[in-house]
Amino acid sequence: MDDYRIIHPILPRKDYGKIENVTKAEGVYVYSGDKELLDGIGGLWNVILGHGNKEIEQAIAEQLAEVGFINPWTCCTDIVYKLADKLIHFADGDFAKTMFTCTGSEAVELAIKLARRHQAAKEKHEKKYIAVFETSYHGTHYGSMTATGVDREYYGPYGPMLQGFAYLPIPFESKQTTQAAIQSLEKFFTKYGEKLGGFLLEPILGVSGVVKLPDAYVKRLKELCEQYDVLLIFDEISTGFYRTGSKFAYQEMNMKPDILCLSKGINNGVLPLGAVLIGNEVAQMIKDHDFINHFSTQNANPLCCAAGVKTIEILERENYGEIVNRKGAYFKQKIEALEKEVSFIKEVRIHGLMIGIELEMENDFSKVLEFVTDLKEEGLLAYPYNNKYSTGIMLLPPYIVTLDQIDSMVTILKNTIVKQIQYS
Repeated sequence: MDDYRIIHPILPRKDYGKIENVTKAEGVYVYSGDKELLDGIGGLWNVILGHGNKEIEQAIAEQLAEVGFINPWTCCTDIVYKLADKLIHFADGDFAKTMFTCTGSEAVELAIKLARRHQAAKEKHEKKYIAVFETSYHGTHYGSMTATGVDREYYGPYGPMLQGFAYLPIPFESKQTTQAAIQSLEKFFTKYGEKLGGFLLEPILGVSGVVKLPDAYVKRLKELCEQYDVLLIFDEISTGFYRTGSKFAYQEMNMKPDILCLSKGINNGVLPLGAVLIGNEVAQMIKDHDFINHFSTQNANPLCCAAGVKTIEILERENYGEIVNRKGAYFKQKIEALEKEVSFIKEVRIHGLMIGIELEMENDFSKVLEFVTDLKEEGLLAYPYNNKYSTGIMLLPPYIVTLDQIDSMVTILKNTIVKQIQYS
């Protein structure tokens, strides 16, 4: 593929030869010529109902026959209103308003603007700072990239980055860092709480290794945000729409965000779409004479929204919360059995169908990349991660994955680990 006139995101040019030319995708499989691959990461965590869903394709076709595009500044159309209403209903009425974006990165970008604007509207102009976790991932636009703690070592050539961000240690329960992280949190709020406008977080940190925020940390964070009038911004771009078994992960935490960022599974990943749900307090500070200075030409594209409406209809109709929990429990049983067989697996963290498998790789990203390449050669697509706390792989398969396909994924994982041990 070296002759193609394209620069691929994130990947170094020297690795372009590893890119799979996908010729077909169906259900839980993608195909590269004659090669069949189990899609263990559902596209990029977004193809939650599998590739080639006919109902969603039909919804897009029907919308295209009516209205394919609207100017989101001066126009709207029924399907856009319908998706906004559906999202607020799907979140059980916890939010008042919706704004649409094209991606998750853009949703975070908008959320940062909304938080700062909200504090300014309350005449609290000093409350501009945004707190994030040091191994978080929130995107690659300037604001969302600045908010991404895990990749800061690569930001130098792109600087200066957006100002006003603070990076806090994560409360990693199995690493016994929770109490120290709470102490750091309290010290930070004591020193900077009056300047802090929002706290942006993933309720389950994905590329940190599928790390769920402990209850004790969440409780203290909630108290401090209320005390210092700091907005809670939840990035559920990866965890939303039943990925963890609940509609949204915040619903498991006794904590309601002021702002909720969504994308990925919102429309099964078939077209670019993100959304920001806005809570009552923030919405009430947007008066009749106000406008939100955020705009992209393709925001609220009707085709994207039609796919979103149909995706939510399917999720609700088929009771996917129960399905994800059941399949996640089966996956957990199989992976934990494998963990007992091989010493190469250090720890398993599973929430619904969001699976983190920490490996004995001593914080070496090159080794985990090789391991993921070996998995691909055996027929399984997996996601590598590496940070100061943990190194391993992630699996986020489509919800339609069968128990037999889960067995196949675990078998491939086992065979690849055995080979890794033999050659190491």
